[in-house]
Amino acid sequence: MMKLGKISPLAFSRMKQRGISIAALNDLLARGQVERQFDGAQVVYLDSPTPNPGWTSRPTPRLYAVVDAAGDVLTVERRVRLRG
Repeated sequence: MMKLGKISPLAFSRMKQRGISIAALNDLLARGQVERQFDGAQVVYLDSPTPNPGWTSRPTPRLYAVVDAAGDVLTVERRVRLRG
């Protein structure tokens, strides 16, 4: 579980552009899976819940953030991944 540190101007701008709230970012940091990078940075991601069987052809959003070694949020993104 990570706590929200400073948010870079780039990350804040991306959040506004993509409609990602502070609450969503806090939730991501609290519940997301963490992949550590060689330089101390971390990629925190949260896949959306598994859709019901009627949603097989719809894309699912994926929220992730890049956090530096000091715990500051560098960027935030919402990607759409098509299920095949």
